[in-house]
Amino acid sequence: MTLDALDPGPNGDFPYLPRTPDGYLDTNVMPIGIRRQRTPDGRVVEIDVTPTVLIDGAHVPITSVLPPPPSP
Repeated sequence: MTLDALDPGPNGDFPYLPRTPDGYLDTNVMPIGIRRQRTPDGRVVEIDVTPTVLIDGAHVPITSVLPPPPSP
């Protein structure tokens, strides 16, 4: 069975998330935030690409579980 980055580990944490050497969420592998995208009919829409996980029955942004690196 393969493991997905958003699968919880045996302790309820998320050990398979992509991380930087400093331990932050690797946003080059797993993008987060708002992105603009053009629809087939030409409209521009904003989409939040931040993944969510289910913790205790609630959808929680992955950035609440593992923070992204600080902005320079």
